[in-house]
Amino acid sequence: MLRLSSRLAKNSWLILSLLLCLFSSACNYHGRLKRTLYKEPAFNDKINASVLVAHDKLPQEPFTFKDYNLTPVNAYKIDVADGAGVATADALGTLFERVEIDSSKLRQNYDYEADLNYSVRAEWLNGTIKGTDSQDFLWVKHYMYPYFHTQVTLTLRNTQTRLPVIQLSAKRQTPLEFSNTAIGFYWFNRLTGSLLFPVLAPGYTQATGKSIRRTLEDDLRACLKEIMRDLEENRLLFAPRYAGAAFPRSDGAYKELLAKTVYVETPDGHGSGFFISPDGYILTNAHVVGRQKEVRYYLYQDLPFEPAAARPPFRYARVVKRNKSRDVALLKAEGEFPYFKLDTDRSHYKTGETVQTIGQPIDQFWTVSEGIISALQNTNGIDDIQTDAAINNGNSGGPLVLRSSGEVVGINSRALKPALGSGMGYAITAFEAARTLQLTFSADGKLLPPAGGK
Repeated sequence: MLRLSSRLAKNSWLILSLLLCLFSSACNYHGRLKRTLYKEPAFNDKINASVLVAHDKLPQEPFTFKDYNLTPVNAYKIDVADGAGVATADALGTLFERVEIDSSKLRQNYDYEADLNYSVRAEWLNGTIKGTDSQDFLWVKHYMYPYFHTQVTLTLRNTQTRLPVIQLSAKRQTPLEFSNTAIGFYWFNRLTGSLLFPVLAPGYTQATGKSIRRTLEDDLRACLKEIMRDLEENRLLFAPRYAGAAFPRSDGAYKELLAKTVYVETPDGHGSGFFISPDGYILTNAHVVGRQKEVRYYLYQDLPFEPAAARPPFRYARVVKRNKSRDVALLKAEGEFPYFKLDTDRSHYKTGETVQTIGQPIDQFWTVSEGIISALQNTNGIDDIQTDAAINNGNSGGPLVLRSSGEVVGINSRALKPALGSGMGYAITAFEAARTLQLTFSADGKLLPPAGGK
């Protein structure tokens, strides 16, 4: 009898564990975007070109969402990569003759490659409902409701040069629209005081998960529809006479300046730098190189190239010296290069002088912008030049060139956040960099080897 009761106890615990597992899994939603969510009609006249949607570059992170309305148990995860990729291909198929999903390694078989940047963010907003009862007492009810912020950016690149031909974006901000089934589960749970929660929670989770999936699909469809309308309006960019090559660079007299500037790449990001001696010494920001002992760099002559690709050209420079507090770093590359001269005479830094910034802002390679020196200042013992010449992410470490002499008066380092102001960029003076890194040059322009240290 004792043995039988022991077996029953073990079986009951096993059954209870299975029920808990089933309940836990039922209170979590795992879904994926539909593969056929874009069904808009094709444009009347298609573009005779082929487009690759690279499946190995689609968003890999699933969308996750936590629901606080019914119970903290509910969690939702929706795979978006497959559905978003197919929807993009379906959308592009309404305008281009041939669109396929394949590996980016096969890009040479297509005229254009489509890069998709698709992100969704959930935000809970507070709301209130006010009213009066039959006795004119004021009552206030607080609640929270979720909003989804969707952003889709589509970039079409020339497969030969990897340069972007066009980039279009669309955004949506949509409150989560619950299905009638989910709403019914929610209010029945509230009316019963959550006594029937173990029975209701799985059904509520699955119904809400489908509502989330449909909201994401509707927003993605709307964003792609908006992008395709804009793309069709710019179809001239894909005319046959332009399809063979990207818009050619015409850098003219600026080639000499661009050739002295480098694209600096690390595992954590990228920035700019520039040669200061013919034997390969490069100046940049300390925050560009981070803690790296060696960085990869590209030259203007390497265009076109694909950053972060495991293919030539392979150029590396070692970090010789850095100063984090003043945000300057010195690199050494092997070879002979054209270089900038540093203007370390502080009397040459004057408000109103025309200056140029050169660098790689937001993966736009070797760009030039122009402005003036807005102000000179010394902050915490560090010389700064304020300029209205554009300095954006990626410009860090690039040269601030005095137009009248062609010499470098500063290292572009940072800019004021757009929310706080515009046209306010800052560069560390060439005097400050030379003093910090103890740079001395020989008569032929070569840098005398600095003392070691970081």
